[in-house]
Amino acid sequence: MSAQGSLSGPDRRRAERVPMAPASGPVSVVGARLIDVSPYGMMIESPLAMTEDAVLQFRVVVEGRKADVSARVACCTPRPGTRHAYGIGLEFLDMPSEVREQIRSVLVPQTAARPAR
Repeated sequence: MSAQGSLSGPDRRRAERVPMAPASGPVSVVGARLIDVSPYGMMIESPLAMTEDAVLQFRVVVEGRKADVSARVACCTPRPGTRHAYGIGLEFLDMPSEVREQIRSVLVPQTAARPAR
């Protein structure tokens, strides 16, 4: 890639996404299985494919506090395995700054506990 080339995949993200354990992480999404999250976006698992660039509404729960947010579908890819499921990469569009900061603060201990790559 040239110095002027665009970044793709995880390299274009503004913050690392942190995996969330089902039903036990500090961040969750009402009505969806959260795979990973950052202050700027998340990946959910869905039984249905979603159209890229579609804007969807979600209720994000951060340590018990709920916030309604809009997110743009950045990508939709089939998930490996025997289940029919898709990984839906989402970019938060109107995340209130206090919710973004709350997500950032609850992810710090999660990130520190992860082994270095």
